[in-house]
Amino acid sequence: RDGQEGKEGFIKGEEEETKKKVLGSYALRASHTQRMSSPHALHIPARPLTLFALTVGLATFVASYAISIEEGWIYYPWYFLSSSINFSPASNVGAQGLSLALACLPFLAFVRYVQCAERIPENFTLAARLNKISLWSALISAVAGQGVASWQASANVQIHLVFAGVFFSFSLFIALIQVYLDYRCKITGWGKNLRQFNALAALCSLGALGLTGLIILIKYEVQNFPRSMVFPMAVEELIFVGAVLGVYATFITDFKGMDITLTVRKRGEDEDEVGIREASQSMNSV
Repeated sequence: RDGQEGKEGFIKGEEEETKKKVLGSYALRASHTQRMSSPHALHIPARPLTLFALTVGLATFVASYAISIEEGWIYYPWYFLSSSINFSPASNVGAQGLSLALACLPFLAFVRYVQCAERIPENFTLAARLNKISLWSALISAVAGQGVASWQASANVQIHLVFAGVFFSFSLFIALIQVYLDYRCKITGWGKNLRQFNALAALCSLGALGLTGLIILIKYEVQNFPRSMVFPMAVEELIFVGAVLGVYATFITDFKGMDITLTVRKRGEDEDEVGIREASQSMNSV
């Protein structure tokens, strides 16, 4: 008799444990479904957002260059990006357009972060860390880019150059990390190949730009360096920025079917508890 009671107790305990597992799984699915189907959730497709950021950024520089050339503010060989947004109204166009484009970068970086995080094997701790570093680097580069647009060289050249240096450094860092993440995540396709090409172009152009600047500082005085060295530096800067934009452009194909979802939750509400309560009510009703 004692053995029979023990057996029944064991079976009952197993049933309770199974019920808890099923209930928990059902609750998580119900909670996830509720969040995704909430009428108050804002869904932003990742691919159109990427296209929007790139289009606005390119259109801003085209407009600012056109205005500055028309007004005679930039001329050969001073074709630097900073020169195109140095004076109003080109500076106003630059600040407005670049602010919109740069505001999108952290969101795009977060989508890429999630995409890679799901593919990185658990034992690849370096890849996981670099994935997080790349996310934070995108935020820093976006803030620095905003600083470049807000503090034109005509307003304060020192602050402008500091922001530019931070933007260039972290943008290159992001480009190189993406190539490594592609390798570790075993991502294939033309997007991976283009990221490799753009990362190499960014590395070479920024290296050439830095080397040219170093030669000027060593061999010449800042006021008397050869003007023939200015145009190559401007071209190297344009290639670098174009390569960085090219890295983000490759995400257009990789972000297929991915959305950024914004929801509003009441503070202090435990999501799992709500899901379990709803699941329990549903199971009891059955």
